[in-house]
Amino acid sequence: MQQTKKYNTRSLYFPERLTRAMDEIFSYPLTVVDAPMGYGKTTAVREYLSDSGANILWQRIYDNNTTDFWNGFCRQLGELDDARSQSLIQLGFPNEIISLQEALKIIEDIELPIKTVFVIDDYHIVDKIEVNSFIEFLIQNEITNLYVVLTVRYIALPNFFELKLKGYLLHITQEYFEFSANEIKKYYKLCGVSLKDSDADMLYSLTEGWISALYLLMLNYLEEGSFITIGNIYKLVEKAVYMPFSDEIKEFLQTVCLFDGFSLEQANHMWQKENAEKLLVEITNKNAFIKFDEKTKIYQIHNIFMKFLTDIFEHREMGYKKQLYKKGADWYLANGEYLLSMRYAYMAGDFDILLKAMELDKGHSINSDYKELIIKYVEECPNVNKQNFPYAMLVYARRMFTFNEVVLFKKACGQFLTNIQNMDSLDADLKNTLLGEYQLLLSFTGYNDIEKMSEYHRRACSLLKSPSSILDGKASWTFGSPSVLYMFHRKTGELEKEVQIIKKAMPFYYQITNRHGKGAEYVMEAERYYYMGDFDNAEIIMYQALQEANESSQSGIIICAVFLQIKLAFIKGDFSGVLLLFKQLRQDINEKKWYLFMHTLDMCEAYIYSCLKINEHIQPWIKSGEFKNTRLFFPSIAFLNIIYGRVLLVNRENLKLLGTAEQFIETASFFPNLLGQVYTYIYIAAAKRQIYRHEEAVASLKQALEIAIPDGLYMPFVENCDFIMEILEQLHRENTYRKEIGRILELFEDYAMASKKILETYFADKKPKLTERENEISKLVMQGLTNKEISKTLFISENTIKTQLKSIFEKVGVNSRSLLKHYLLDD
Repeated sequence: MQQTKKYNTRSLYFPERLTRAMDEIFSYPLTVVDAPMGYGKTTAVREYLSDSGANILWQRIYDNNTTDFWNGFCRQLGELDDARSQSLIQLGFPNEIISLQEALKIIEDIELPIKTVFVIDDYHIVDKIEVNSFIEFLIQNEITNLYVVLTVRYIALPNFFELKLKGYLLHITQEYFEFSANEIKKYYKLCGVSLKDSDADMLYSLTEGWISALYLLMLNYLEEGSFITIGNIYKLVEKAVYMPFSDEIKEFLQTVCLFDGFSLEQANHMWQKENAEKLLVEITNKNAFIKFDEKTKIYQIHNIFMKFLTDIFEHREMGYKKQLYKKGADWYLANGEYLLSMRYAYMAGDFDILLKAMELDKGHSINSDYKELIIKYVEECPNVNKQNFPYAMLVYARRMFTFNEVVLFKKACGQFLTNIQNMDSLDADLKNTLLGEYQLLLSFTGYNDIEKMSEYHRRACSLLKSPSSILDGKASWTFGSPSVLYMFHRKTGELEKEVQIIKKAMPFYYQITNRHGKGAEYVMEAERYYYMGDFDNAEIIMYQALQEANESSQSGIIICAVFLQIKLAFIKGDFSGVLLLFKQLRQDINEKKWYLFMHTLDMCEAYIYSCLKINEHIQPWIKSGEFKNTRLFFPSIAFLNIIYGRVLLVNRENLKLLGTAEQFIETASFFPNLLGQVYTYIYIAAAKRQIYRHEEAVASLKQALEIAIPDGLYMPFVENCDFIMEILEQLHRENTYRKEIGRILELFEDYAMASKKILETYFADKKPKLTERENEISKLVMQGLTNKEISKTLFISENTIKTQLKSIFEKVGVNSRSLLKHYLLDD
């Protein structure tokens, strides 16, 4: 073997079969590059795509946290469209069909004038079913000019073989990366090392074509002049890569190995000497295990070298490690990455930084993904630190309440109070402020008792000189419910009193929350008039509520008021007004990023369409009763059951309705929510009547009347008169609630007339007329064919199919293929 005089060990060589395989990336919406660590997946994909002329987005995965994955995914899209990227972040990870469809719509609206490849590097680390479902949903919808590439060490997608069979997926495996003996010769020659055939055969036998081992053996050869057989790859890394570095560089590498990727600014912060950039230039010039990305300005450490460095780091003394963790915590705190700051502060044992990060974050980042971690941090935190950061304890307690961790909530509150009482040097004004925040926090324990909550609010007002600094004023006041009366009517015969109480109570709440929920009291008053059948007063006060809510940009209250406006338009038979309001509401939710209310809007639409018995316009998630992945909070679930119960009734699923009714009552009794109970007993009566259990049906309807009549709540019976008319007429004849039932039947005459008018005007021909071509495409969609498969079947372009599908969606009033399938199945 002879050496050339000049070496370039950073030269890259790719087998021709690998290049040919990558040439197919633009023929599939998804490519999975699948090989173990050290086979050069990332390098090969990056180098190939850099010469492809395509726009490249690159996301590297560091952990299996769904929120981290989603935020990283959205940030990459921000390079193309920052506004829509922010919309996706505010939407949150799409874990069910409604949010998936909304995410898809936002991504489709991003302009992609050229081919764009979204690479997700080390995707296997995510290893979450819901993330796999998102990727599959995204690629099955085949967005024009968007291609996804996943680099993985093992296959994670559960429907992998089905996707491959249907032509969605290109699979590039380990075999494409392995060098043959002849390819080893070519690679070494490119680097300046000439090999004999026997040497190439020996290297192949030793490495089985593994590029990382070949590279390390080359470095060793250039150092020692011979190839040695080292079975342990990390010993080879130490000998060929690490040991040749100076002691200064070795120490520098220890300070940055906390991060898989880091910027020069991060390196300067961790090293705290002026020569970090000089050292990085020397490191990147000498080997291929640390690379600099010109686009992102991030240095990346190869996985093999990273594991080697972290193994050394783990054996360093604890004081040294904690010092570096603290530097990392300080870096993330200064850059507003509070969860990462908490993580490094915890490893450093610095609970002051941890609690400071929690205070600054105000709980915004602490979702269910991080719940257990945050509990662990605070439970292990010494009380002396908690005394120094009382706001952090309030933030933590509020989060425990929203997570329904009652024991931990009470414990945090107890610690907070004890600490405040024991702080003799605490400034009086600050003490009052903290106690005021505490009273506001405690008010949530009184939900949905307006009087009890208001007592806390009044105490908070007397203590706080300015609005709360820990309450998120942008959060939903309604928890996703489209009705305020539903939320706060809790005692039979006291509805009018409850309305008066909330009108007196809300100003105190507004004072300490900067008008959070403004207009809620007027919505509740207007709803009371609606349910009593006094539609004129309902409309007058509804407009007052809208004005109040709009002035303070209170999205939840606006939606409640508009939903009431929709029901009032329905009563008049003004379905064009109903449709216009729904359209505007959907537009506001999308444009103003009120994503919490996507499911609320579906509920409102289902409410109206179930009253009309128009099944195909009700979202599948409501018809199926699959509520686990909705974005609705627990306090709104009893209202969702009101809608679901009517849907079951309309679909004649009487036995299922009766089987779930007990759960409906239990949910509606939790706070309690009387409106949910009234509707449920009506549904039970209707279902029992339909299965010929007449006496039981009468008894159930009497239960509903007993709860509702003292407050004049007639509309639940009016809305369901089509199922309970016979029982109401019987009770009327028997002089049971005769006057009140007379009013219900009177209201139903106008209600039935409005419904009939809407049905005759808008749904006489329930199915819109599709063209012959649209019918052909619809049938193929029903069979599960993709746009590409439909294109081949009908011999028309994919763009034509997309145009035709858009027309079909508009005609039938849906916005996705899945909804179109449900619509056609209902035909």
